[in-house]
Amino acid sequence: MFNMKKLGWNTFFEEQFQPYKEQGLSVGRVLREVRHQYRIYTPQGVVDGDVSGHFQYTAVNRADYPTVGDWVVIRQCGDYAQIEKVLPRVSAFSRNKAGTEVQEQVVAANIDYLCIVCGLDGGRNFNLRGIERYIAMTMEGGAKPVIVLNKSDLCADGELALLQARSVADALPIHLVSALTHEGLEDFSTSFENGSTVAFAGHSGVGKSSLINTLLGRAELKTGSLRESDLRGRHTTSHKELFFLESGAMVIDTPGMRELQLWGSPQNLDDTYGEIHEAAQRCRFNDCSHQNEPGCAVRELLIEGSLEMERYENYLDMRSELLFLESKVNEKKNHDRKAKEKALSRLIRQSQKYGKRH
Repeated sequence: MFNMKKLGWNTFFEEQFQPYKEQGLSVGRVLREVRHQYRIYTPQGVVDGDVSGHFQYTAVNRADYPTVGDWVVIRQCGDYAQIEKVLPRVSAFSRNKAGTEVQEQVVAANIDYLCIVCGLDGGRNFNLRGIERYIAMTMEGGAKPVIVLNKSDLCADGELALLQARSVADALPIHLVSALTHEGLEDFSTSFENGSTVAFAGHSGVGKSSLINTLLGRAELKTGSLRESDLRGRHTTSHKELFFLESGAMVIDTPGMRELQLWGSPQNLDDTYGEIHEAAQRCRFNDCSHQNEPGCAVRELLIEGSLEMERYENYLDMRSELLFLESKVNEKKNHDRKAKEKALSRLIRQSQKYGKRH
């Protein structure tokens, strides 16, 4: 029988599960997800499963479906289970679904840390603006960001890379490591406490799967090479899965992301861009866009040289993206609300007609 506390079970989830427990249902944690097919850890062992018909009927959008790391209420039948409910999440790493449709896609749930993995082998795998984007999304979801600079064996100046990462990561943990030579891996692997859940994210080709294989001490995950033309990686991880380290921590591997569309509100940038948020409090106008207004304290940072132009422009781009997302989400909510009101009105009219006939 599995020790649920080692899986991350705590009093919060226990309280959320109590009503279902009284109904005779069981609980488990999603270990693996492939196209709405799940592998689930339960107190009795590992089972496969999918969502029930009732779950499909009541789910409103994609974010309602289980993902790796979720605690789920199940109706177990032998070695198979049907998922009836996803327990509330304490944290999540989400992005906006690729394409034109506005919809939250939860990459990993109930994680304590998100390792933002970069590759120091050249190309686009080490990008400060990309790190800022990942930091903002991690903090928005309630997890703690950790910067991992992988492939230190291929980097001519690791100290410079650390200084560059520190310029955007502030006081966040940063690890300079190599999955090949094991440089820095001992400190990195012991930095996560027993029972914590750690997700790995980053572009294809930065070495997430290689790092996890090294931490596990076995070749559990498939790895691939980079394209010589631009040093960009090929997708070798096509699904999400949770593994256990000897330290007692759990790690989640996620597919490489060529782009990370933001999800959340503009306020989630405040922690990532602390110096801009602090300066904004001194702007002459409360609704200052920090672009052309007189008395803008953020623009003063640029003039003083204490804020880099690229960092400032990245902030404006992300703020604009999140404001647009916020308007689209509100628009969708209003559309859905009106659709429900129309459906309810139609149902009432049909009920009244039926009552008159009988």
